[in-house]
Amino acid sequence: MKYRLGVDIGGTSVKIAALDSDFKLTEKLRFPTGENATSEEIMNNLIEHCREFIEKYEIEAIGVGSAGGIDPKKGLVVTAGNLPFRNEPVVQKLHDAFGIPVFIDNDGNCALIGERAAGECKGCVDTLIITLGTGVGGAVIMDNRIMRGRNNRAGELGHFTIDRNGPECECGLHGCLERYVSATALIEAVEKAVEENPDSILAKLALNGIDGKTAFDAKEQGCEIASKILDEYGHALAIGVDSLTHIFQPETIVIAGGIANQGQALIDLIAPHRVTSRSRVVTTSLHGDGGIIGAALLGTEYSV
Repeated sequence: MKYRLGVDIGGTSVKIAALDSDFKLTEKLRFPTGENATSEEIMNNLIEHCREFIEKYEIEAIGVGSAGGIDPKKGLVVTAGNLPFRNEPVVQKLHDAFGIPVFIDNDGNCALIGERAAGECKGCVDTLIITLGTGVGGAVIMDNRIMRGRNNRAGELGHFTIDRNGPECECGLHGCLERYVSATALIEAVEKAVEENPDSILAKLALNGIDGKTAFDAKEQGCEIASKILDEYGHALAIGVDSLTHIFQPETIVIAGGIANQGQALIDLIAPHRVTSRSRVVTTSLHGDGGIIGAALLGTEYSV
C-alpha cells in the first residue's frame, strides 16, 4: 500500500505521520524543535525522522504544514513565528533528500483540507475553519477552492475588529476577535477573575495551573464566576461566527484548536448569542489530527 507523509511544523514541536488511502494515520511521531535550535538543526532532524517513515512505508509524497507565512509556489517558509525560519526552502531540502514530490502550505489551510477530506465538512463546497489556540487562525474554502489571497495570507480570521474601542492586537488593529476568543484571552480572563475572587471554585482549581480547560471545569462544578467568564467568551465567539457567516455564507464552520476539545460544551456557549443560523457550526472530530491529515493531502484534489 502507498502512503503519503504529513508533516506539521509548530512553534515548539514537529509532528509527522503516514496517511493511508482511507485517511487513517497509521503511525505518528513528534519531536521538539528545540528552544535555541537553528533552522539547519530543525531541518536536519526533520529529514532524519522522515527517513524513518520512508524506510518503513512506501511513501509517494510529502506534505508540510507550517505556522507563519508560507509561499507554496516557491516551497518556502517565509517567516514562522517562534521558529528561526526565514525564507527556508523546506520543499527543496526534502526533495533533495528523498527525490519524491513535496508540497507545503499554511497550517490553517492544512487543517481545513483535513476536515474537508475526513472530518466535519466532507463534501462541502463552501466552508471554513476557526482555530482557537494561542492566537486565532483559520482558513476558507469557497467554491471548492482554498482562498489564499495575493500573498498567501488570506484566512487570518482572528484579525477583524469586533470592538473598535477594544484592546490593541499585535497585528496593529484594536478589538480583534483574537483578543477575545483565543486560549490566551480566556486564560487572561480566568487569571483576572481568580485575583478578584480568591475564594471561588475557579481560584481553587487554578492552584493546579490555568489553561483553556480551567473555566469549563469550574463551571461544571457550579462556579458562577466561571459561568460568567464563559458566557462572555461565548458571546464574543458568536459575534465572530455570525460575522463570518455573513461574509462567506459557508455551509459549515468548523472550530478547532485546544478549546475545541470541549466539544458540545463550547457549542452550547455560542448558541444563545447567535443571530443567524445560516451556517452549521461544529467542533472538529479529528482530535488535533486535521492539520497533519491535510498536510499529507497537499498536492491532491483536496488541496486545490
